[in-house]
Amino acid sequence: MSRRGVDGAQTPDSRNFMTFVRRYAAPLLALLIGLAGTISAALLTAQAEAGRRQARFEGLANSAVAAIENRMLGQLALLRGAAGLFLATGEVSRDDFRAYVGRLRLEQNHPGVLAIGYAAHAPDRAMLAALAAQSRTRDVPTLRLWPEGERPELSAILYLEPLNRLNRAALGYDMLSESTRRTAMLAAARAGNTRTTGKVRLVQEIDPVKQPGFLIYTPMFRSGDGTLQGWVYSPLRAYDLFGAIFARRDLTDLVVEVFDGAIGDAHLLYRSRIPQAGAGQVAIRQIDVAGRPWLIRLSSTERFDEGSPLLLGLLVGVAGTLISILFAALMLQQVRARAETEREVRVRTAELREANVRLRDEATARKDAEAQVRQMQKIEAVGQLTGGIAHDFNNMLAVIVGNLDMAERRASEPAGLARAIANARQGADKAAELTRRLLAFGRRQPLSPRVIDANQLVAGMSKLLRRTLGERVKLETVLAGGLWRAHADPAQLDNAIVNLAINGRDAMPDGGALTVETANCRLDESYVRTHEMDLVPGQYVLIAVSDTGCGMPPEIAARALEPFFTTKEVGRGTGLGLSQVYGFVKQSAGHLKIYSEPGQGTTIKIYLPRYQGSEAPVEPTRSVPDPALPRARPGETILLAEDEPRVREMSVETLRELGYRVLAASHGVAALAILDQEPDVRLLFTDVVMPEMDGRRLAEAALARRPDLKILYTTGYTPNAIVHHGRLDDGVALLQKPYSAHQLARKVRDMLDGADHAASTAIRGNS
Repeated sequence: MSRRGVDGAQTPDSRNFMTFVRRYAAPLLALLIGLAGTISAALLTAQAEAGRRQARFEGLANSAVAAIENRMLGQLALLRGAAGLFLATGEVSRDDFRAYVGRLRLEQNHPGVLAIGYAAHAPDRAMLAALAAQSRTRDVPTLRLWPEGERPELSAILYLEPLNRLNRAALGYDMLSESTRRTAMLAAARAGNTRTTGKVRLVQEIDPVKQPGFLIYTPMFRSGDGTLQGWVYSPLRAYDLFGAIFARRDLTDLVVEVFDGAIGDAHLLYRSRIPQAGAGQVAIRQIDVAGRPWLIRLSSTERFDEGSPLLLGLLVGVAGTLISILFAALMLQQVRARAETEREVRVRTAELREANVRLRDEATARKDAEAQVRQMQKIEAVGQLTGGIAHDFNNMLAVIVGNLDMAERRASEPAGLARAIANARQGADKAAELTRRLLAFGRRQPLSPRVIDANQLVAGMSKLLRRTLGERVKLETVLAGGLWRAHADPAQLDNAIVNLAINGRDAMPDGGALTVETANCRLDESYVRTHEMDLVPGQYVLIAVSDTGCGMPPEIAARALEPFFTTKEVGRGTGLGLSQVYGFVKQSAGHLKIYSEPGQGTTIKIYLPRYQGSEAPVEPTRSVPDPALPRARPGETILLAEDEPRVREMSVETLRELGYRVLAASHGVAALAILDQEPDVRLLFTDVVMPEMDGRRLAEAALARRPDLKILYTTGYTPNAIVHHGRLDDGVALLQKPYSAHQLARKVRDMLDGADHAASTAIRGNS
């Protein structure tokens, strides 16, 4: 053993082991972290899919149960109406009863309800026979009371409408003679309200095919002494009734079973289909139908259970594992390239050291030259390393992108998965656009009004409008000379004109002409009185967009500004275009008017108030974004206040990628504590809506400490803290959520360079 080993110094084996650990720990750690994240994402995805299925099933089940409850409430209302007929008139003849029930059109409007009838109550057969004799008419000349035999209490069906073949078979029947009916009838009489029987076979079931049934009774009492007079009732066939309830509902995903009192075939009233064994979703609900408990068992079908919630999680797991392995392989390649470069540097350094020993006695100039050579070689080695890393990294990126693209093209299980992946980003973009349009209609979007020349804006849009309209629609512009200046948000006005042009184009499927015209106009008192209440008389800049399309009838034109109202085919429009334009115009204190007649085309006029301030240079309405991301300068520090963890993490990572030093806080109090300890903070980037202390109060407190601090707000919805009357407070700088990395980089750079310096000045002036 060597002396160094005995003294505890590192041996060659231990040094090699430590070198191995330093080199390969990072790739291995990255792989483990990636796999852990992948497993978590896969499990969360599977759980979310299972939860979505459960919520969908609950919605279907609730809808089915509600349909049954509503139908039975309607049936109870029918019986209350028939009972009211007896209470109102005292004596009801067969003809009166027939006329009343006939108006209800039971067969057409209430499938499953065989009839509405009246059954008299009597203590003995003689009184019952007398009541039967009084009810005889030409179409019912005789009324046989059945079944025979003496019982403590008797009843007989005297009226039963409509009096068809099935219902004639039930006339004269003593329903107290059967135990299930007797239980419900006597319970109704004791309680004085409506009761439902259990499952029975109706006496009307005289055909070969028979259905389960039940009856609903409402007792009738004499007004004088309160003696039981009889019952108004309805016999119902279960399959006809429930089949009608669900006739217009899609039950391909749901099996509905209705049981009387308990679950079992003996108590089954209705079954939409035979349920599958081992259904993925099963729910049992109980409802009360006039004192009778019904159990409704709902189960999912094979179609509903198709596919597994684990499949989407498995796909996420496979994709995440592949990405983790590729990323770890990339890091491993970088480690190996770095090790090779270090080895080459060590070799070259050793060679140079030997040459330096041999030439140490040479002149100083020779030594300087050798030093320069060594420096150039080091730079070249670093350049080779950088080029190799860039080459390999780009190759790995090509593999990742290519494989994801291939997975999207070849994904086949479950059906439509590839379209879902491809459409996810498009759906998010459309959701953000929908939010902006809804804010515009609701006059809640933050506007940045500028002094604008409408002629200049329309002229600058000509190429865009021609591309939008296509070759079949001719664009004409009529620009007024000496046009007044307006004060509005140029980007929103741009968007409004494009929206109107698209609507005009869609109204001319066979081609036509679209005209954009500007003019100076004055709206006087008489015009204002006959139009919108908040319209102010005065001078306005008019922008009119006219088409030669099909036009609109008055009833359509009256609804054209309603959100989500559209006459276009499904998928051709959201119904938010005109409402967005209207919201912008009203938020700008302007006025919008639609002129349209069928076959004569449509003209939509936008009136924007004339700018009454001193003449100012018209600001450009368009700018070409710089495709490069503006980066940080050395030493620039940003304080980020954001209560949403995922948004905070994304923003911090983006800013750090741009080279900024970023300090993050989850609320205003924490941000102020950081500000007190960090003198190098140049910009406060804060969310507006936060608990305890909102962004405006945080900015005021921060400026009290640092008057030269720059303030940049961000929010998904602009509350009254920084927006009043729909317009940003003077000098307030806002970055609207959701924002891209380029938008964040550009806005932060503008703030730090002083382009939005007025923001902090305005806040100090208002605080």
